[in-house]
Amino acid sequence: MAHRHRGRPLRARGRRAGGRGCRAGGAGIPLAALDAGRGGTAGPPRGRRRGRRAHPLGGPETLVSPPEEALPSPEEGLASLRLFNFRNYAELSLRLGPGLNVFVGENAQGKTNLLEAVATLLLTRSPRTTTAGELLRWGADEAAVDAVLVRGTLSESLALRLRRVREPGAGPADPAESPPRIARTTSSDGHPIAPRDLLGRWPVVLFWPDDLQLVKAGPEARRRLLDVLLAQLDRGAADELVRYRRVLEQRNSLLRRLHLEGGDAPDHLRTFDDALVLHGAGVRVARTGLVRTLGPLAAAAMAEISDATDALEMRYVPHGATATDNREEAMAALRRTLARAHAEELARGTTVVGPHRDDMEYVLNDRAARSTGSQGQQRTAVLATKIAEVRLVGRVSGRMPLLLLDDVLSELDPARRERLLGALATGAGAPQTMVTCSEEGLFGERRSQHFVVRQGTVLAR
Repeated sequence: MAHRHRGRPLRARGRRAGGRGCRAGGAGIPLAALDAGRGGTAGPPRGRRRGRRAHPLGGPETLVSPPEEALPSPEEGLASLRLFNFRNYAELSLRLGPGLNVFVGENAQGKTNLLEAVATLLLTRSPRTTTAGELLRWGADEAAVDAVLVRGTLSESLALRLRRVREPGAGPADPAESPPRIARTTSSDGHPIAPRDLLGRWPVVLFWPDDLQLVKAGPEARRRLLDVLLAQLDRGAADELVRYRRVLEQRNSLLRRLHLEGGDAPDHLRTFDDALVLHGAGVRVARTGLVRTLGPLAAAAMAEISDATDALEMRYVPHGATATDNREEAMAALRRTLARAHAEELARGTTVVGPHRDDMEYVLNDRAARSTGSQGQQRTAVLATKIAEVRLVGRVSGRMPLLLLDDVLSELDPARRERLLGALATGAGAPQTMVTCSEEGLFGERRSQHFVVRQGTVLAR
């Protein structure tokens, strides 16, 4: 998998954008104020909207901050984060350090929302919802996520803007009848950028509580893991995924119509079949190659963190076909399965074969981990997978990813928790990590920056 830096080049680091420590609360900040300064450091607003107090992020701040030595600037990663009307955050300015950044708080206070904001910016979509309107704070019509990321002496300011846009003729009286759409814009150092050009620029590895069920969850979760990695590491594979999903949607629309109206449309279907075979084979070959690369890394990590001598293997399992890294073979196999499924697809009104039905299988000691592995073995296999993801991203992209751990540590027993932290959070090559938890004392003597999250505010300890 070849990785290539995309978009505008990084700029040399000058005066660090963003305040020290963190800040939250206060009145709403108009997006004009956020956009007034280049590169995420807002200057004075050009004007004030009637009925709204202008309060630029770059204005005077009262910051709660740890001592200077407690928050050194990361040499690579996320230096600062600013939120406006994102989820339950009216306004937040936060500076992060290298290594572990720990966010402690009770449930429903906003810990996960912080990680979601970072993931939504860098991965171009939320890992929690497909409804963009849910990302805006209740009652708000606009929201923003700003981040300054650094690599050595270089830095880049990324910005995401979300706005509710009502279509002409859609009055505000009954938004349920004509819901507004969400307009999204992204920029790099003040210049517009296509969301797809952000993928892989600053790699991210996610670890959510649901991921602990990855081994025994449905195949969709395992496909998603592979596709998020591919989207960040291989531009060609990312394009194949987009094209495959587009032709799959179009083909399903035709099949639904034929199912409802009766009859057949071989010429129309043949056009979609050709595109589905072409891009579907590309997706399968890319996923197969990824699993064959990721699997040995996960097996090595399993050996590091496992109590027993469990041998872990990962296998890509195409629906109705055999895994191959040869595109011509993959195309031929997919074309055969499509031909066999023609009558069933007309009867059901949907595409029943292809990469959207594929799976990845975990094998422990030559047996299916889903049905024979204990819960402890299954969870250890997931931990090994996440460690392998971090190492693979580092190997392919040449830099460590930002690791987002959402309330996962509390789900692990002390031994597995210590092994995970030991594998991820030590050494010069350790990833910068944002981790949420509901209790203190999970990190022992490890050096970390601690923050307290309470009702949409964040305070540095």
